[in-house]
Amino acid sequence: MDPSKPTEPYTEPPPPYSSAPPPSSYNPPPGAYVGGYPPKSSTVVVGAPHAGQAGYPPKSSTVVVGAPHAGQGMTSVTVVNMAQWGPYPMQITCPHCSAQVMTETNASPGLLTWILSGALVFLGCWLGCCLIPCCIPECQDVEHRCPNCKHHLGSYRRL
Repeated sequence: MDPSKPTEPYTEPPPPYSSAPPPSSYNPPPGAYVGGYPPKSSTVVVGAPHAGQAGYPPKSSTVVVGAPHAGQGMTSVTVVNMAQWGPYPMQITCPHCSAQVMTETNASPGLLTWILSGALVFLGCWLGCCLIPCCIPECQDVEHRCPNCKHHLGSYRRL
C-alpha cells in the first residue's frame, strides 16, 4: 500500500466556489478600454481561428500607405488590405465589384508539383507515374477568383 495515500475518507468538505471574482479596486487610466474590447471608433483586423477554411475570412493585415504628415494641408491616405489566402474557398468582399462572395478556386501545378514529379523521376518512375502529383489537388497551387466578376483575387502557393 502507498504511504502517501490517505486510508481514511476526508473529514473536511472542500471550500465553496464563488461564481464571481472578488471586486477589485483597480481603476483603468483614461483612454483605456475595459472588458477586452476596443471602442467602436477604432479599426481592428482580426484573423479567424480557422482562417483558410470555407465560411471563415482570411487572415489579414492592414497596411497604410501615405500616412498624413504634420504641417501639410491635405494628404491622401490609402489603406491596402493584404489577405493571406488558403487552399479552400473563402467568403470575402470582392474589391472589384464590392459583392460579398465565396471565392471560386482553381488548382494548377506549382513548384511543389514539379519538385515531387522530379523526385519520382529520380526514383525510377519515368513511364507516366511521375505525373501523379499533377492529378492530386493537395500538391498544387490554388488560385482564388470572384464568381461574380471573374477577377483574380489571390493565390495560395504550396511552396
